[in-house]
Amino acid sequence: MEVSDFHPETFGFESEPIRRLTLESRAETEQLGVRLAGLLEEGGYLGLVGPLGAGKTTLVHGLVHGIEPAVDATSPTYTLVHDYETDPPIFHIDLYRLENEQGLESIGYWDYINVSDGIVCVEWLDRIPVAWPDEGILLKLSYHNEGRRASLWGTSTFESSLRTLEVTP
Repeated sequence: MEVSDFHPETFGFESEPIRRLTLESRAETEQLGVRLAGLLEEGGYLGLVGPLGAGKTTLVHGLVHGIEPAVDATSPTYTLVHDYETDPPIFHIDLYRLENEQGLESIGYWDYINVSDGIVCVEWLDRIPVAWPDEGILLKLSYHNEGRRASLWGTSTFESSLRTLEVTP
């Protein structure tokens, strides 16, 4: 599935996001990650979609720094999973190279989802929609002028927090 074919209804959401934010710089994308770290408590889930270079890993870098500034996040495209030693632990998973839901089994995906004390961040969630655990935040990053636009959906646990979420330049 190409990002242009992304349909939030596939994940049980309305087509219009709860919140849209314009991110003018890499720093604002990272700051959004820091803000999301404050929303995702132990056991939280963040699904990310967007084209190559849209800032998915940059956002996760901010999220990791929001919890543990000494830990750097990098793209798990080739390793598929990065386990960051933070408190709570963060599991950063990339579905780009997986062909189908059987690939989820091969990386132990459901074991990460069932870890109750960790935050799971999944890039390219739209490639394998059955990976959505039905609870959490879904975030689409897209190019917008010289920066990015973040469109956010969330289940009822996150809805009110997402409505008031701000990123300041």
